[in-house]
Amino acid sequence: MVNPAEPATRRRMLGISLASSASVAAAALAGCGGSRRRLKLGDRSLDSDAELLNSLLHLERRAIAAYTAGAPLLNGRDGRAATAFLRQELAHAGLLLALIKRAGGTAPPRLASYDLGHPRNPRDVLALLHQVERAQLSAYVDAVPRLSPGYLRASVATILADDAQHVSVLRTLLGLNPVPAAFVSGGE
Repeated sequence: MVNPAEPATRRRMLGISLASSASVAAAALAGCGGSRRRLKLGDRSLDSDAELLNSLLHLERRAIAAYTAGAPLLNGRDGRAATAFLRQELAHAGLLLALIKRAGGTAPPRLASYDLGHPRNPRDVLALLHQVERAQLSAYVDAVPRLSPGYLRASVATILADDAQHVSVLRTLLGLNPVPAAFVSGGE
């Protein structure tokens, strides 16, 4: 989300540069792994690509619910960013559905509702969206090296890169350092 009308400060340029680096790192991660280590998610151990993709789809659906509920409560640039991110989250869910099918799995149905708390003001909404994106980012960082075929790793790594950008923008909107660490982790 580069706005050419904004002045090019060192902090802004560094943030853009590091967000771009996150994309490169995600692509590099896509080539890593291949081991069949098990990912522990809650009480379940996931060892198949379809199961892992289903867990990522659950997080995408939660993000879609958060953006759908939260975007109308935001104005100006905050609302525009949330609406753009909602479109991307919908595209991510569509990609994951296709990947699950290709991996021989069946996607579970959407939940009737998601516990999103009770944000009281625009800052609370941004904080919720930030928390949701961080959870996604952390799950994607863990998932990329555990997926077996390279096309799955590459596809999931592109979603990871988008979510890293979302976190950076949301941190900026919250008045935080957009890139708090050299490596993307979701843990900040």
